[in-house]
Amino acid sequence: MSQIVKRKIIEHIKNSNLKVNDKLPSENSLSKLLGVSRITVHEAYIRLKQEGIIYQIQGKGTFLKRNPIELKSGLEVFQGVTEIIRYFNCEPSTEYLGIKIDFPDSEIQKKLRLKEDEQVITYYRKRYANGEFAVYSISSAPLKYFNGETPKKFPGGSMLQYFEEALGYSVESSFSEILPVISSKEMAKKLGISENIIFILLKQLIFDSFGTPLIYSLDYFNSDIFKFTIMRRRSDTK
Repeated sequence: MSQIVKRKIIEHIKNSNLKVNDKLPSENSLSKLLGVSRITVHEAYIRLKQEGIIYQIQGKGTFLKRNPIELKSGLEVFQGVTEIIRYFNCEPSTEYLGIKIDFPDSEIQKKLRLKEDEQVITYYRKRYANGEFAVYSISSAPLKYFNGETPKKFPGGSMLQYFEEALGYSVESSFSEILPVISSKEMAKKLGISENIIFILLKQLIFDSFGTPLIYSLDYFNSDIFKFTIMRRRSDTK
């Protein structure tokens, strides 16, 4: 419930065109307005404070520290995380949480069309837009594609760009599944975030121009920042 209230507060900030240092409604006022308990509003304010969106002065109230970012992207065109962030004139940055070389599980092995003795390299990354946590990425690729060189970081933070410019592959398309996910205790601890944050998970299998699977990625998009749209049309049936 506090996550829902947090979203409502962000909507209020945007709809009211609040500026930095403007005052937000009191917890009591929001409690009555939204029909929830004061404790729930208090928890929502704690989340916003942890994310650096608001600050509080004892005896004076709650104030806006910075405007929350919102990025809306269509799903019709395949873009990487770095490309999406740059498209909205935001500065992308990456925090590398770990790199692992191992034999994949049966699902990844099948999707990447690997033999039993072939390994994958997996990158765990925390992605930012203008310094704000935007996406948690887990990206796996066959180790054989790296020609014996496994970079600790990708130039510009883009794995797709590295495949195209350094490895010579033509990255062309992806097959994506879209799922709502709530952060677990383990995930929250790993990322240094609150529990029960809602993410939009894109499970993607990325192909080159010949239809060869290159990368299997799990991209957890922060739903407080990202909104995805898609154009749907009625089929011509007679």
